[in-house]
Amino acid sequence: MRPASPRFIACTRSPAEAQICFFGIPFEGTVNLRKGAARGPWDLRVASDSIETYSPALGRDLEDLALADLGDCELPPGSPRAQLDAAREEVRRFWTPGIRPVMLGGDHTATLPVIEILAPAIADLRILHLDAHPDTRQEFLGERFNYASAMARVMEVVPPERVFQVGMRTGSREEFERRLPHFFPTTTHQPATAVRMILPELRAHPVYVTIDIDVLDPAEAPGTGSPEPGGLTVPELVEIIRLLDGVEVVGTDLVEVAHAHDPSGRTGIAGAWILREAILTWWGK
Repeated sequence: MRPASPRFIACTRSPAEAQICFFGIPFEGTVNLRKGAARGPWDLRVASDSIETYSPALGRDLEDLALADLGDCELPPGSPRAQLDAAREEVRRFWTPGIRPVMLGGDHTATLPVIEILAPAIADLRILHLDAHPDTRQEFLGERFNYASAMARVMEVVPPERVFQVGMRTGSREEFERRLPHFFPTTTHQPATAVRMILPELRAHPVYVTIDIDVLDPAEAPGTGSPEPGGLTVPELVEIIRLLDGVEVVGTDLVEVAHAHDPSGRTGIAGAWILREAILTWWGK
């Protein structure tokens, strides 16, 4: 790992002491328009200094938890798959069952190496995917490992029937017509309502939660590669996060922050705030 400076707020413990480990995967694959997600881990860490560690709504504080920031995975030159393989091996070196990983992306493909480590070790793992896009194209611009195909690759590791996709409001015709087993676009399901519907299934299994910042409306999170109008507000996303209180969440990530498209920095601040509320809701008791 390459040490991070600054570290995410409240990450003061050594890796040996930590129960919750932040780390970055600054991966960005083939992009057709707005680049910048590779700096997402740095953007989120810098933005985290703008928020408090304490959540008044929960009465809990990140400073009471054993948090460590391990830094960023070293990604060598080479193909996207080779870079993702390197990230996977970095995750393998530190992760053991019981450690809760918090991955800072990177484009959404960065979720893949984390799942490649967790899924074989955690029986019946489920994935809750919150995003504006399905990310299930088999390839995009001639590449299989990129942000538009991220969940297609994840579903080669975790069967599609264990992946729950919520919040989608755009994508290709094929992605919307294919109708994967647990696909809840905003055209048919309000996101919080969809999560309430699937809660019995989520409560029965360990769950990994992957959040693309573009699930938020561009008015609240303009700093991302593929902004799409009609998204959630931050309070609406946090409502969904709080619905998962009591679910065995074993890890999470937040991806696709790109301050190159947001000089105000509010996208990263929103992302850091969301991570604070998620960590304190799921693991802060």
